[in-house]
Amino acid sequence: MGEISPYDPVGEQQHVALLPTFSSVDQNETFPTNDTNHPIELTARQQELLNNILLKMNIVAIDESSLICLLVAYSILIMTGACGNGLVCLAVFRKAAMRTARNVYIINLAVSDLILCLFTMPFTLVEIVLRFWPLGKSTCKLVAGLEAISIFVSTISITAIAIDRYQVIVHPSREQFRPKVLFLTISSIWLFALVLAIPLFYSKDVEHKVIPANTRNILRQHGFQSEMTSFDYCVENWDHPRGRFYYSIFVLVIQYVLPIVIVSWAYARICKKLHSRMLSKGTKLEEKLLQEQKRVQRTNKLLISITVIYILSWLPLNTLNAYLDYFVTESDPASNKILFACCHMCGMSSACSNPFLYGWLNDNFRKEFKEILGKCFGSHKMQSAVRNTTTDDTRMRKDQISKVNTALVQDVTSPDSKPKVSSVPAIEHSDGSPV
Repeated sequence: MGEISPYDPVGEQQHVALLPTFSSVDQNETFPTNDTNHPIELTARQQELLNNILLKMNIVAIDESSLICLLVAYSILIMTGACGNGLVCLAVFRKAAMRTARNVYIINLAVSDLILCLFTMPFTLVEIVLRFWPLGKSTCKLVAGLEAISIFVSTISITAIAIDRYQVIVHPSREQFRPKVLFLTISSIWLFALVLAIPLFYSKDVEHKVIPANTRNILRQHGFQSEMTSFDYCVENWDHPRGRFYYSIFVLVIQYVLPIVIVSWAYARICKKLHSRMLSKGTKLEEKLLQEQKRVQRTNKLLISITVIYILSWLPLNTLNAYLDYFVTESDPASNKILFACCHMCGMSSACSNPFLYGWLNDNFRKEFKEILGKCFGSHKMQSAVRNTTTDDTRMRKDQISKVNTALVQDVTSPDSKPKVSSVPAIEHSDGSPV
């Protein structure tokens, strides 16, 4: 492969460069050999050098307290994200009424987030915690490529959901997606994500470092009991010295800047449309107007929250990547690992927030979640509440339809009468989303 990129978030390349070989020093002068049972007397400089070598050959790269914190934090993210996205998938697969065109994007988002939670997050934790890569070249490439694909699919799906909501609210008369078009759209999302991830899949490689025999003998004589003869590192090698930097700028625009612009624009237009729709009703009933204002405000807060959460989730990791791509740093590898882990967890937290933002806040998904959890945990109270909620909603919708039909009959039978302004509250979309 080509020249190594300066990008080194978890310190593999810095550690490769520092791996001691003793090839240019006199071994017996640096560390005396021990042919007897007498303990070896080491100078302060020799002891410091030996401790430094042993530290760099320790398989665990961070201290115990940091290790425990990372294990707990990643475990919470993995379990929360897996359960939340698993509920979204189960809710759609178990009931035909949930398999709507509107929910296809949500299920696509949930599948990509499930891959992040169940596959890439655990392997990334291994890469952060361990100083070496013990899983081989194929796994090194697969983990990097699959993580990139999942992140791209998740981002594009979030953007597609925003565009779809924009079309439904702002341009409701436009033709909706047919199943064939929807299938091609989802396939295109995954194909586009795969194309974007190819450079990263190609650049990831395992760098193999052999420990010289004389180095192993010295370490063994000074208490390092290990049969390891070599180390593997999962690193990024780019053919062009600035390849990683150019790729990161491209990804920053595609995965972060462009989605933020599109999502913000779409949701801003939706908020504007809902506000103008509320004003155009011109109802004289203060109570109905107040209800409509609250509904629009609640929707606006939700749309703003979705945008802000996405921005905050991915900002730390994108900022760190851009910094490490542009500047060559020689800081402590352990500190780099912890910093990268914190930024990585912020990005992965989007896989936990998405089921709440796109699932739980959707009435139909929330009902399915309660029913599934009620059956899993045997909660008769929860199942009864779900049935009562469904019955009340059905009765309310029937009452709304009846009022609309009555108003239509009055308009038809009294053509000369003045048009009446309907005070029926706006009915939610068929997918149960608040907009």
